[in-house]
Amino acid sequence: MRRWWRYLRTVIAVTATAAIAITALAVALLAYPQPLFAHSMTHGQLELWSDVPFDEGHAKRVLDDAVERINTSPLPLDGATHRVFITNTEWRRRLFFLPNWQAGGINHYLARNVFIGRADIPNNRLSGDHGLVLPPRTLAYFIAHEIGHSLVGGRIGLVGNKLLPTWIGEGVPDYIGFGGDVDIDELTRALVDDKPEMNPAKSGLYARYRLLVAFMLKQEGWSIDRLLTSGLPLGEAEAILRKQMGARPAT
Repeated sequence: MRRWWRYLRTVIAVTATAAIAITALAVALLAYPQPLFAHSMTHGQLELWSDVPFDEGHAKRVLDDAVERINTSPLPLDGATHRVFITNTEWRRRLFFLPNWQAGGINHYLARNVFIGRADIPNNRLSGDHGLVLPPRTLAYFIAHEIGHSLVGGRIGLVGNKLLPTWIGEGVPDYIGFGGDVDIDELTRALVDDKPEMNPAKSGLYARYRLLVAFMLKQEGWSIDRLLTSGLPLGEAEAILRKQMGARPAT
């Protein structure tokens, strides 16, 4: 019995050590992924890294587009360097996108690193599992959206970021990704008509959340800090929208 107990303790110790080592390696890779990306450039406050070669002129146009979107939002670039890693090879994409392999981008804001899926930089497009993603969700959109997560986290901290309602946590970066260009009336009609693109769970899009963020900022006059610290539930935000928009004359 004692021999089996010693064996069990050894197995537990080895397993725990392996788990700690794997976790440490994963954290290190997310914080310092540069060795796995051979091609890079710096443009202003953004660094672009890729696992395949790219033309710097095309890359600068994409990054300029992303920066313009960010800097027209209520959360402009904060003076820090933000790193964007393009994962064109499948094994890198699966490694850095765990557990959400289907996402177009993923953010690790504590390290100010964002990872983007396969990209067609010359045409400012993201290449998804079903082909090129259609505009207006361009490559610049995805970059701005993911950096938006970093800016939100930097504004309200780790705990505040974790406590954000999903509609704010995804809606604000999406608002940033679209450069604040939101047709509130059109999206409200889509919401009322229950259009498929307004269901994030089914469509994978954040139009519903982007609408609510735009409405609270533009129509209700909320500041970005008030929104980020409000904890406003989705249902209450939609109730405010429906009440106010319902009181407006038909267009």
